[in-house]
Amino acid sequence: MRQNGIIIAGTQSSSGKTAVVVMLLTALRQRGILVQPFKVGPDFIDPGYHHAYAGTGSVNLDAWIMGETEVRNAAERFTQNTVGVVEGVMGLFDGANPDNDEGSTFEIARWLGWPLVLVVPCAHTGRSIVASIRGFLNEAEPERCLGVILNQVSSEGHATYLRKACASLQVPLLGIVPKLPELAWPERHLGLQASVERGLPEPEVLAGLAERHLEIKSILEVVKSPAEESCLRSETPQPATFPKRIGVAQDAAFHFYYRANLEWLREQGAEVVPFSPLSDAALPEKLDGLVLGGGFPEVFAERVSGNGTMLKSLREAVASGMPCYTECGGLMLLAENLETKDGRGFPMAGVVPGTVRMTDRLQHFGYCRGVAEGLPEARGHEFHHSEWVEESELANLWTVMRHSTGVLRREGFGTETLHASYVHLHFPQAAPLVRQVLRL
Repeated sequence: MRQNGIIIAGTQSSSGKTAVVVMLLTALRQRGILVQPFKVGPDFIDPGYHHAYAGTGSVNLDAWIMGETEVRNAAERFTQNTVGVVEGVMGLFDGANPDNDEGSTFEIARWLGWPLVLVVPCAHTGRSIVASIRGFLNEAEPERCLGVILNQVSSEGHATYLRKACASLQVPLLGIVPKLPELAWPERHLGLQASVERGLPEPEVLAGLAERHLEIKSILEVVKSPAEESCLRSETPQPATFPKRIGVAQDAAFHFYYRANLEWLREQGAEVVPFSPLSDAALPEKLDGLVLGGGFPEVFAERVSGNGTMLKSLREAVASGMPCYTECGGLMLLAENLETKDGRGFPMAGVVPGTVRMTDRLQHFGYCRGVAEGLPEARGHEFHHSEWVEESELANLWTVMRHSTGVLRREGFGTETLHASYVHLHFPQAAPLVRQVLRL
């Protein structure tokens, strides 16, 4: 396929990939180049940062869930007139399995044929980092790698030392990024704090940092920048009217949505109608269904619980038989109670019986397969620090199998019109299930 994209990979989690990606996005936009961000894997947080700086939504490329054909099609579709910038997941070779590259950034790089840039955290390193970099380059095949960016460098002297140490590498240094207060971003759980919950540096600031610390010209030489006269996004025009209206919870507490999922809803003839469980007094009028995505309702538990008219509106809508699809945070919203880590309890909508309780560790983390009666397997992902206390006795939705262990469990709560689960699904892959739930 066309080589008009680049993949920013890391040697590990927290290597600074997101910061490098948004620096690059802002620098390219400042040069008048349209950019399209992508994120490898089932991540919702990093795409929020991408969106804030790219001017368009980020697209997830999940090899294990989507498969090669769909990944290649998505990359092709969204880079018709743009430069693609892909942020990898964890380390370059980390994926769904411990013994191969399935689901990893490297698998995506093989499928797309786009060049790799390796981001290496260097805060406490010396010459030994060169051996580590050589190992990554050899495993990835040096010809796939455009170069290396040294990140979190301690000082000018440290930068000079590392530059000399890396002179023998087979690929060039494409940047040396010092520790910068503008890039000291807070983390939560295993990733960054959500972008909607904090103030972000101005784009001009990040673009300036990119121009000072990254070799933008060298990066642009290997990707095909779209011609100026064709820099119009090739978006599929949407019809003026839709047969159905689907309310989608979207605010600071509920914002975990794959871009592909919302676009898939529109392709099925559904108008996506945003609403806020935090701020709106009630659901929008004349809805034909609800989608309640994930997020961090526990951070806003007091506000969510205090919006009694919205909770009543949700409870009455589900009780009336309105089709309702929920994931993770949406399940928490529909529970009877939400218990935060400090032991406080907050009443919620009262649709899902029992209590959701925050815990100190991840619950059922990773890829999984869900099977509901009469439907094909749906591939998904779980990532949550809460537990539905009554799951072992009341779960009735479907059977979920952990990809990493093969362990089975009954999961989620459902009725004829409700699908409430912790599992995040990719709607195009799980289309039969989502169509059935939302009556599309």
